Amino acid sequence: MGSSLRSWLRADPWRALLVLVAACYGVAQLIVVTPGMGLGWDEVVYVSQVDPRVPATEFIAPRARGITLIVGPLVAITSSTEALRVYLCLLSALALYASFGTWRRVCPGPVVPLAALLFASLWLSLFYGGQVMPNLWVAFGAVAATGCLLRCLRPGGGWGPAAGLGASVAAVAVLRPPDSVWLALALALAAVLARRWRAGLAVNAGLAAGWADWIVEAYVRFDGPAARWHAAGAANETGLHFSLPEHARALNGPLLCRPPAHCGPVSLSWLLWWSAIPLLALLGLYAAHRRGRLAECALPAAAGLLMAVPYAFLVGYAAPRFLLPTYALLAFPLAHGAVFLLDGRRGPARRAGWGLVAAGVLAQFTLQGITLEKIAGWRLSKREADAEVARALRVQPPCLVYGEHAAMIAYRTGCEAHAVLRWPQEAQPPGAVRGALAAGKHVVAVNRGHPTPAPFLRSWVRARLPGAHPGRWHAYYPHPEEGGRPSAG
Repeated sequence: MGSSLRSWLRADPWRALLVLVAACYGVAQLIVVTPGMGLGWDEVVYVSQVDPRVPATEFIAPRARGITLIVGPLVAITSSTEALRVYLCLLSALALYASFGTWRRVCPGPVVPLAALLFASLWLSLFYGGQVMPNLWVAFGAVAATGCLLRCLRPGGGWGPAAGLGASVAAVAVLRPPDSVWLALALALAAVLARRWRAGLAVNAGLAAGWADWIVEAYVRFDGPAARWHAAGAANETGLHFSLPEHARALNGPLLCRPPAHCGPVSLSWLLWWSAIPLLALLGLYAAHRRGRLAECALPAAAGLLMAVPYAFLVGYAAPRFLLPTYALLAFPLAHGAVFLLDGRRGPARRAGWGLVAAGVLAQFTLQGITLEKIAGWRLSKREADAEVARALRVQPPCLVYGEHAAMIAYRTGCEAHAVLRWPQEAQPPGAVRGALAAGKHVVAVNRGHPTPAPFLRSWVRARLPGAHPGRWHAYYPHPEEGGRPSAG
């Protein structure tokens, strides 16, 4: 076995390096991003759709069910968050290898493992590898689709690469349908310019197959695709916007820049990092052109920039995860530029190139690592508070948790959830609370830090939850004369 492994390494050392990058990516997630971190709001929405032990959280128009297909097999077996985190960390490491591996026949040499390393070392890639969120998986699908298309464009490209292309586009469409349109636009245009009709057919077939689930659900739940698209646009604040400043402020770790959440000022170190990307990408395009491999660089660059267009100009808020597909695709021109600095020089110029690349990689690892540690620690403390609140509540199914962080808390208690970003100021309980009380369910309102946040809670029984930190958490239970059931425990 040892001799066969050595032969395999000698036969294709760059594939072995890609395997090593993927393995380190998986291990780093398990070490740095705590597997015991509780689920966030979006994660609860997705997981609850396939968890038979809890009520499904409201699934609004902009969401798609692709990520639920990824986590569904495990969630059907166990509700363990730790098992889910480990499963996703390992699966994302395999996806990194598989998606970037589609490029090995197109782009031999060190470019592919270096591109995988650049993408895998992002704090975003490490943080979201174990999260139940679709953006990272869209990035993997976009990388695989672009690699398969380049294989289709080569002479003798058969049905295998075309099938991989269609499947990759379909996967992106199932995960985030609007993203797939921008990806397909770049890929289809390249196929038309190259007169590769089989590739164009594969792109369109994958797009249609991936959108099918979203369209069927639109007819079942949202009065048709047009109504669903309108509702999704309203929820996502779509229209003409210029969100690049918000994305710049989100680079150093806020997971969402949308009122009432604010991202704060722009970090100078992160602004320098962001500004270096287009310069290094241009260097990569120049290097690829000199070597006669411009398509390997230009196509991912164009597709990556197109996938950033809606989030920079059509969505009225920012989240750093939105740009994960762009970063994944731009990793290829960046890797071409780095290899250009390392190769083909003698004497001082060669040493300078190696020094620049080494300094860049070290700066990348340092900046990403510091940010990841900060984000992971902050999120861990917040989600531990959700777990403490859930343990302290005196409710049992059937029940409703209303208020702040309600989705995360309700998932742990097996209750339905109605989360609020702003508390209602009417004297009467909101419709969700009245409906739950009328149905005979246990109802509890949870609040972090605000003294009696809503007028309808003034007559309810207030209980301090001292074990939940950060914040000063309180629970409110309705009196029996208001329709409330006796609290459990």
